[in-house]
Amino acid sequence: MPFDFTLRMYSRFCEALNNLSCPIITLNRYLQMGQPKGFYIMLRHDVDRSIQSAVRMAEMEAKYGIRASYYIRMTNGVFRAAEIKKIYQLGHEIGYHYEVLAKANGDTEIAATIFANELRKLRKIVPIHTISMHGSPLRPWNNINLWKTHDYRKYDLKGEISLSINYSKLYYFTDTGRGWDSERYNLRDRVNSKKPSMKVKATYDLIDFLKKSCEFPVIINVHPNRWSKNIIEYLVSMFTDCSANQVKWMISILRIKGRQF
Repeated sequence: MPFDFTLRMYSRFCEALNNLSCPIITLNRYLQMGQPKGFYIMLRHDVDRSIQSAVRMAEMEAKYGIRASYYIRMTNGVFRAAEIKKIYQLGHEIGYHYEVLAKANGDTEIAATIFANELRKLRKIVPIHTISMHGSPLRPWNNINLWKTHDYRKYDLKGEISLSINYSKLYYFTDTGRGWDSERYNLRDRVNSKKPSMKVKATYDLIDFLKKSCEFPVIINVHPNRWSKNIIEYLVSMFTDCSANQVKWMISILRIKGRQF
């Protein structure tokens, strides 16, 4: 059995998805279909740190005929034109992973200007139809709150992945926290989705769940930088995730205590 959160395990995951013989769609395709009926899987990726990890994952998915949505964060380690274009040419959707309210220290007008500028830069490389907010867990501002005062549709966008889906009618899994059930380390990537009847912690558990459950659609959020190609990457990723989890856990406790006063 391969270690979890490695590319070997992700290959098994892709093989399992392929064997399900069900639609695997992007957010843009979901919106084009008008919220499709029946069982399907939506596969999305928040590219937070390493664009090279995203390229490796995109290549693997393409070998299995899988198309996913890749949300690009506007940082030096991710915003690289050649790699973004390669992922798009493999047949995947490219979206914008925005964190502008955190960058603007909560100022919505400055945030809207940053959003427009970053979206314009990304659209010079590939078409962009959908967006996904970055959690920015270390900052006090929730980036999705920008849309309380502004409308993303005025930027010729079709959807925002947290706002354009009725999660109450589907299952949602994310590898945030280095586990498929790590809610305590997940500060903002939360939705009101259906709860699985079985324990889903490791990727093998998720594969088993997908094989057994086809009553409701499933959305899966995978962060490419978490899935390692060798032992060095694996150890670095594990250490980084464990350290980040402890910080996020402390932040969540402090925020809860802050609300009590």
